[in-house]
Amino acid sequence: MKKIYASLIMIIVTMNVAAQEFNPNFVAPSHEVRIKEEVKLIIQRYYTYFSANQMNKFPTETHTIPWKILGTDRLYLSADASNENYFNSFAAIKENDPDYDRSVFTIQNICVLSPRAAIVSGFNTRKRADDSIITMMGTAYILEQTEAGWRINSFASMSLDKIVSC
Repeated sequence: MKKIYASLIMIIVTMNVAAQEFNPNFVAPSHEVRIKEEVKLIIQRYYTYFSANQMNKFPTETHTIPWKILGTDRLYLSADASNENYFNSFAAIKENDPDYDRSVFTIQNICVLSPRAAIVSGFNTRKRADDSIITMMGTAYILEQTEAGWRINSFASMSLDKIVSC
């Protein structure tokens, strides 16, 4: 009887693994680890460029074109429109707080949705040079795999208690 149960369990496990391998959205654990590292690097690059006021790098290195700020009417259809948005945003931050030094993103969760889509969720913290906090908000980035690599497709700001989990 034990052999029959063991055989049935083996058949069920084999069928489940085979079904997952044919699912185009299935992500093997080793692939998921690699995706998480790759999207983390894109988010870190984005924050490094923003803090250095190098937004002209976004359209080729961190974002898709077009990209959108979810929950708003803001859609950026060209590199020029994207650059204008970010340079204006940076100028507004510096005008509101001239001591602004950098933005830091603290990742709380990376959810790999498929081999070509992921959500990175956490806290965007704007800081002064003395490390004091200017503002802190929740943010979720939706990334997609493109021919050029992982890129930010859209994002949404949210309250700190709304961090996205898988």
